[in-house]
Amino acid sequence: MTVTLSRLRESARAARATPPAPPPGRDPERSGWSARAHSVRFRVVAAMLLMMLAGLVVAGFITFAVQFQDSDTRVDQALLDKAHAVVKLVPSNERSDRETLKHGLHEAAEDIEPRSNEVMAGITEGKIEWTVDGSPEENLLNEDMHVAAVALTGAGDAAFGDFGAEGRHFRAAVVPVKGPPGPVTYLLVGRDTGDLQEHLVSSIHTYVLVAAGTLLAAALLGGTVAGRLLYPLRRLREATRVVSPEDMTQRVEVRNGADDVTLLMKTFNTMLERLDEGAQQQQKFLDDAGHELRTPLTILRGHLELVAVDDPGDVTATRDVLLEEVDRMQRLVDDLLLLANAGRPDFLRKQPVRFPDFLHQVMEKVHVLADRHWQLDESAEVMLEADPQRITQALVQLAANAVKYTGPSSTIALGSRLESSTAPDGSPLPDGTAALDGSPLPEADTLLLWVRDTGTGIAPEDQQRIFERFGRAHPGRGQEGSGLGLAIVTAIAEAHGGNAGVESEYGHGSRFLVRIPLQPVGARL
Repeated sequence: MTVTLSRLRESARAARATPPAPPPGRDPERSGWSARAHSVRFRVVAAMLLMMLAGLVVAGFITFAVQFQDSDTRVDQALLDKAHAVVKLVPSNERSDRETLKHGLHEAAEDIEPRSNEVMAGITEGKIEWTVDGSPEENLLNEDMHVAAVALTGAGDAAFGDFGAEGRHFRAAVVPVKGPPGPVTYLLVGRDTGDLQEHLVSSIHTYVLVAAGTLLAAALLGGTVAGRLLYPLRRLREATRVVSPEDMTQRVEVRNGADDVTLLMKTFNTMLERLDEGAQQQQKFLDDAGHELRTPLTILRGHLELVAVDDPGDVTATRDVLLEEVDRMQRLVDDLLLLANAGRPDFLRKQPVRFPDFLHQVMEKVHVLADRHWQLDESAEVMLEADPQRITQALVQLAANAVKYTGPSSTIALGSRLESSTAPDGSPLPDGTAALDGSPLPEADTLLLWVRDTGTGIAPEDQQRIFERFGRAHPGRGQEGSGLGLAIVTAIAEAHGGNAGVESEYGHGSRFLVRIPLQPVGARL
């Protein structure tokens, strides 16, 4: 008795010790920008933007590197083509004399008419002999560039180079011209590439602006999409804040879908339902215990207050009454603890049960309860995965109830058979099972167990109430008891996935039923 009462006190203490949840809308750790910076939404969008930025930088670098290289190649080819065109204009008979060759190249360069950003020059013996500028306003190949231009000579084939002065970028091609023996004459064709550089730099600026706009648009769109996708997580966080032992009715709104977040929300709601059910069962257990233990405690106190301590007879009588009440409290607490543990996974210890033998064993145990006509109606030839101790407990409880409401000449019978599975409301339940040897069982099979008596029967208005905790029939059938026996039978049946019920007509006896659906291991013998 001391152990069970201490367990009750520990359960109540645990329920009171649960700290209250913080009010909704407040984060106990962070707030403001700090909370946003640490949110999943911010991290997802930031990671997406960082990946996009890295991709844009790499793509831009490769693209503009190729463009710069392609631009140099196109300029070099254009300069080389123009140099060859000038050389072709010099007749072969004019190349026999060096001075004639110089004059012919000069005239050919003037005939080609270089563009405004181009220049042509003749180089002999390390000196620039003449120049033809396409721009009439300025000298593109000024004296500061002569040294760099002359340095390109000496190669046996065309040579290219970059040089510049006063912020000017210049690209030149130097081609040797066949002539008389002696110092080689070179033709230089150059171009101011500043416009190309400006165009490429302008393209880079445009790319940077477009990339920045793309990142900004991606941030706005990504933030919106991430917010919608992560909205259930925010609802989950808000729900966890308001859930408390006093209020577990909060649920997260779940939209249709099969994504991970939606499944998480469904799982969370299922968890809340289980917690809510457990809290309700605990509260009901405490309420039932407090309600039912109050009466025997009052009796104990009353007898102790009225006992005449100097009267040995009164003390002995009071002691007998107190011991009887203590025994009743012990039985009551045991029944309450059994009901409280009915939802635990370890409530049942299943094993294969051969019901023809099992029902005979139960009959051997119950026929000594009272002098009645005990009989076995029929027994199903089936093996079922079940907890034999719990089912025995349920059948013994039903037999004990039958003894209370019958006389010595009454009949009490046990029986079992296979029938169509039914839900608690009597509607069919789909089920498909196979025998242990692989042979199919009929669909929708369930095992029906019953305890039948020819006693007083139960009025229709009482047949539902008697299965509730502390539910009793109206006076007339009522006998002394805790009112938990049939609730225990119901808990055992539901733990096996079935249900309990009664068929009775007042004055003509009753038949209490326990239905247990066959599991996949169920097999006919």
